[in-house]
Amino acid sequence: MARQSSSAGRRSSVPALVLVGLGAFLITIALALVFFVVPAQKKTPLDINTTTVTETTQGAVLVGAALAGNSPTELNSTRPECSEGDAAGDEDTDAPGDGAAGDDEVVETQDGAEADDADVQFPVTCFIDNDIPLYSQRRVQAVEPSDAEVITFQAAQSLLREDKTGSDGVEGLVNASIDRVTVDRVSAEPIDEAVSTLQLVATGAEDSAPTGFVRNGLQYKFPFDTEQRDYDYFDASTFTTNPISFVGETTVGGIDAYEFRQELGPIDMWSSIRDHFASITDGYDPAVEAVLASYRREGMTAGQWGLEGDPEREVDMRRYYTNTRTVYVNPETGQVINGNENIYQFFAEDQDEAEAFFNDAAGMEEEKAEPTRTAVRFESGWNEETKEITQSAAQETADTLNTFGRILPAVLGVLGVLALLGGILLGARSGAGGRTTRGTRDTRGVRGDGGAGPATRA
Repeated sequence: MARQSSSAGRRSSVPALVLVGLGAFLITIALALVFFVVPAQKKTPLDINTTTVTETTQGAVLVGAALAGNSPTELNSTRPECSEGDAAGDEDTDAPGDGAAGDDEVVETQDGAEADDADVQFPVTCFIDNDIPLYSQRRVQAVEPSDAEVITFQAAQSLLREDKTGSDGVEGLVNASIDRVTVDRVSAEPIDEAVSTLQLVATGAEDSAPTGFVRNGLQYKFPFDTEQRDYDYFDASTFTTNPISFVGETTVGGIDAYEFRQELGPIDMWSSIRDHFASITDGYDPAVEAVLASYRREGMTAGQWGLEGDPEREVDMRRYYTNTRTVYVNPETGQVINGNENIYQFFAEDQDEAEAFFNDAAGMEEEKAEPTRTAVRFESGWNEETKEITQSAAQETADTLNTFGRILPAVLGVLGVLALLGGILLGARSGAGGRTTRGTRDTRGVRGDGGAGPATRA
């Protein structure tokens, strides 16, 4: 009987071993998902191809071609101060100079050839189209070089007028840029190599100066597992890197988000862009000079700019840039799921005058109503279609990471622990049962007095 009990014990221990093995396997899979599989998936996809479009809002633009030709824009041609009258004769206001060329167009200053034949110089307000519908669009896609560790973003961005939409779209173009930057697929930080380029596209011109440079700061994406802290952020309009501050936690379209905000300016655009190119190029570069041309205006009078003091005083005006940028980031994926910008560019004599002008609330309201030195005023955020598409993609990515990084490991871990405990308990019980069986003897026929067998008669 002892031999049979031992065999039964071995048979009952098999399920216990199976449960222990299954439990260990499930726990191993759960740990692998958390520490190996999901971290490997926390990389920016190589098939990025997104388009962001803002709401159309009322803004203002200094029309560079009109200023260069000393020809008031079509919207301003009927204003008394912009009337040609006895000043410039009966010129056709529908001439090419009245077109909606971009404010970044390469233009001649007022002492250029086109201005020599004019009897008077109109005030700058005659070349600023105010309360016009503006919108911005940006397409970001992945291009080479991209591999397992890095991805190159190419972003084509443009600011457009909705009231001037020619068949080719150029007529409504205010300004544009083509930006390329190679970043780490996890941290979203640019790599430490001179491979970033930023091509400033001037309407009607070929000049761009896209020399490679080393870039610092985030831009199109935040890192996976974004932290509640300030980050460096690159501004493509000024070629400068500045902090963007964490504001707080919120939700956007039902998705968890961190809000970040950056307030810039006034920044002297001519100086910042000049310094950037001076640091990466040697000697004179005509393309750089062409890019810089629209950021500085010389040879005009204080009266034309609406400045105080002697109206005949000749002034050197530079363009200054301000922006309040707000972005909403899903912290788990680092995806930007909503954003808006309040961009204002204007001309001023120097930094002190620019800051005094910008910080004068009453003066800014007057400038908004009747602009005399505004280059660009554009305030808008993503339109509803862009938000829906972006947030849907972000939710899908977050759900995938949550499923494989939290839910599935938790379920597998619990099942693994239960299986492991069940196997241990079953093994302990079968072992105890086997030992009891082997220690029991057959006591049938044993006498109480210690004699063996039944008593016989005398």
